[in-house]
Amino acid sequence: MIVHTMSPTEVVAEAVRDLPAVWNKLKEPVARLQRQVKVDPRVRDKERFVEYRSHNSNNWIIVLRATKKVVSIVPYVYYWGSDKKLRAARICDPGISYHFSGHLLEQYFARFNKAAGALERFKEFAVENMDMGTESCDALGELRCGIRHGYLTGVWAVKDTVAQLTTFVDHGKLFQEQIEQMERLDQQRYESAHPGRRPQLGQPSPGPRDPERRRDPADSAPGSWF
Repeated sequence: MIVHTMSPTEVVAEAVRDLPAVWNKLKEPVARLQRQVKVDPRVRDKERFVEYRSHNSNNWIIVLRATKKVVSIVPYVYYWGSDKKLRAARICDPGISYHFSGHLLEQYFARFNKAAGALERFKEFAVENMDMGTESCDALGELRCGIRHGYLTGVWAVKDTVAQLTTFVDHGKLFQEQIEQMERLDQQRYESAHPGRRPQLGQPSPGPRDPERRRDPADSAPGSWF
């Protein structure tokens, strides 16, 4: 069970234990969605989510989106900190998992939805930001992830495996260098939204940008993003 005293790395590790049960829970919703896509084109390219509480008492929101050939799956686990702020992690194993701090989510919630409760606002966050792009800079020790309305910054908790994201910056506050980077991240998001192959049910969907797809740091100048 995830508790508020856990580090981001421990949260991800605990959540990964739930994944077999999560994939089993998704079999029926995914099969139903695949049937709907065949008979109703309006279902395509629309995000929806499934809520699930695991036997380990962890709370999940799993976002699904179907195209004509592919069902994309992004699972999030969420919990509450001792400060009563909601925290969450986007789980991908193998691949990159992202932990969202309470401060980051509060920044996002204040910008886009001030009326609803934290959980409802997080559901909107999860659906709105199913596709992410990621770049990191070892020299700066920083990680940036592009989402629909701006980007998130943080650091690696475990290199190429667990990212701790702590700050949200919306589009209107980006500097020129950040805008140029955002264009690259948007391209990654587009590629994530148009996958070329169907994920096998029972296996985690690939992360927004797997380590194998990132350029070799040796090919980049010091301080560059890749």
